[in-house]
Amino acid sequence: MQGTVALINADDGVVAIKTEHGEYSILGVLEDDALAVGDVISGDLEQLDYQVMENTTRGTQISVYVEDTELSLEDARLKLD
Repeated sequence: MQGTVALINADDGVVAIKTEHGEYSILGVLEDDALAVGDVISGDLEQLDYQVMENTTRGTQISVYVEDTELSLEDARLKLD
């Protein structure tokens, strides 16, 4: 599954990814500056767990923890605050 980075809270290392289904997944990112708004991410965005995903925009792999899935944009914004 692919998704696009929509929101970032750099202070907490958390991002919201808009999935192919139009919903949002929240990822805890374990590396600084691994993602930017607009980056396309490939991986299992709906499985709550630690994963290594592909940042296809940058051609890199990133370690993440999927914290929440199937959220609306409003709920994703609340999770990042």
